[in-house]
Amino acid sequence: MACTAATFPAANVDVAALPIELLRLICGAADRHDFDSIALSSRTLNEIITPALYSSINLHSPYTIYAFARTLASPVAMKRDLASLVEHLSIRDPDAWAGMSAFPTKHLSVVGRRLADAVPRMRRLRSITCQIGISHTLQIFTTLVSCPLRYLRAIDIKLYYPFLSRAMRQADSEDPSLAVAVRGLKALRLDWSGTPPASYVSCMCSLLIDNHRTLQSLAIPHHAGVLKSVWRSIPSFPALEELEISPDVLSEPAFQDTSTIRRFSVPEWYTFDDIEIPTPALPNLQDVTCFSRQLETFLPEHTGHRRPISTVTLNHVTYEHTRSGGHYAVERRHLAHLWNSDIGPALRALRFSGASLLRLSIAVVELSVEALSDLAPLLKELEYLLIVLQDEPLGEENDDENMSSWAQVFSYMPRLHTFLLSDCALKTMSDGGPFEFAHDEDYQRRVLAVYDQHSSSLRRVAFTTEFEWDKKEDGWHPWGHVVAEREIDSDGGGEDEE
Repeated sequence: MACTAATFPAANVDVAALPIELLRLICGAADRHDFDSIALSSRTLNEIITPALYSSINLHSPYTIYAFARTLASPVAMKRDLASLVEHLSIRDPDAWAGMSAFPTKHLSVVGRRLADAVPRMRRLRSITCQIGISHTLQIFTTLVSCPLRYLRAIDIKLYYPFLSRAMRQADSEDPSLAVAVRGLKALRLDWSGTPPASYVSCMCSLLIDNHRTLQSLAIPHHAGVLKSVWRSIPSFPALEELEISPDVLSEPAFQDTSTIRRFSVPEWYTFDDIEIPTPALPNLQDVTCFSRQLETFLPEHTGHRRPISTVTLNHVTYEHTRSGGHYAVERRHLAHLWNSDIGPALRALRFSGASLLRLSIAVVELSVEALSDLAPLLKELEYLLIVLQDEPLGEENDDENMSSWAQVFSYMPRLHTFLLSDCALKTMSDGGPFEFAHDEDYQRRVLAVYDQHSSSLRRVAFTTEFEWDKKEDGWHPWGHVVAEREIDSDGGGEDEE
């Protein structure tokens, strides 16, 4: 039974008087959103809940990232090093890719230095994602692969172009023959722009060679050619299930057997390029991420074997709760295409798939219910539908019936449980923002009531990236509302050192 704020011991209860095992059970059943308040309620509960609170960290705003780095740099208190409690760490500045980060430059060096100092102390670390524009990325990466972090299974590191020159100067003083200590790695994503320094390439090569038998997920979105020696020395990746890499690399010796790969992603920088996939490659592919003009390459009409593709993501689209003015979507080349000339014709290639379509994610300038209905035979097994719209779905007339009319589509999709409309493409425009009805919960409830009349399977719906709806036994509930960014409360921390 989930523990909520209402079931937690009242303020007048002497928590210290309760059996410690009972308190552990209560904390173990608590919702993660309540961990902060539980930790602040008493010293006893703080000691119990803190390991769980710091075990999984997922941050994507400057304020929270800075505060977390500051906490890691704080003196050890209560005989525990908080860095040693971290098992899963994800920090991401979604705007840094374009050089438009909301992070003040003076704070970046502080965050980078503190994270670099903390990583060696994260002895329980299992996974790390570091997508933030700091010149300490190389130091963090080499520390990760050289330290005896026995539980580490997933690494996702990105080095942004504006910070590459500084990182290269830093790398010049490092030992390029750094020994790799990581073994048993299951997921690896290495992304950079420009030409990475020799020490970085050396570490990447060693890491791939030492872990090629256990890797299940591999992503090298840019400049995979610098690892050519690896592709020609590794016989295969026998456990590989997910791959994001230039299609050209599929002809290298390391990828002669791709029968285990279920998910393939064409790197985002191939936006307008045609691609070629070797005929025998990816025979068991189920999930493909590419651009509309490339989909038919994976689903040729004339072939002896049809790939069982059941999940299609065009333009790298994702659904995220985003703020106006952000670049979350654009980071993934989130370009909206025209339905009649691009998206619609591309999706017709699904006729040549060896499996029914279950999940579909697209970005379009505008889309009518009638246009989507034309593909009804291909959508009858669909379970998940994400549509990123660049234009207002209500149109110039602001016709409220436009949203309700989507209910017609659900009659063609009896298994659809997730329907998401995203306004992130509109938000990223200079004068853009969320859809006009984004904060009108009463209106959205009325639309949901219409949807319920046409579908009994819907469980998750969104009309905006401001928040979404989940259906429970007692009806629809909104959650995940976007909140305003907080300003960084600087503690000094040597901000002038870079």
